[in-house]
Amino acid sequence: MPLLILLCLLAVPYLEFLVFLEVGSVIGGFQALLLTILSAIFGIYLIRQQGLVVMRRMHETLQQGESPIEEILHGFFLLIAGVFFLLPGFITDTIALALAIGPVRGLLGKMIINNIKGTFYKNNFRSSAQGAHDESLIIDGEFREEKTTQKKSDQIDTREI
Repeated sequence: MPLLILLCLLAVPYLEFLVFLEVGSVIGGFQALLLTILSAIFGIYLIRQQGLVVMRRMHETLQQGESPIEEILHGFFLLIAGVFFLLPGFITDTIALALAIGPVRGLLGKMIINNIKGTFYKNNFRSSAQGAHDESLIIDGEFREEKTTQKKSDQIDTREI
């Protein structure tokens, strides 16, 4: 995983530079730079507006006594989109614009929730199925010993010889 993060940290700026050069060769270098700056300004404005909507919905959800997990995920994706809008480049701006769209955030949020639920249930099922053979299984309870004595008359063998 750390190697993947390092690869992304090295590859993204390189790819952004290549795309910027390509766009700059088509529309001009100054226009490409201006387009990058304007997309950052527009993106931050868009994220701010969407963030206010998410905050209002979160407040309404909490007032109804429900869990605001969807709104928290929307806010998380908006945070990532805001960071991507601040990074210069067309690739990160495209990703940020996709994250700024509500249905895309909803779809990604549902995928994450389903993945977490699936992992939780799978791990729970596996641990409960292995519970009979698991040495770390602890059963809490109480017991007491009772001494039982049998009378001699109860011990008589009733078989006929």
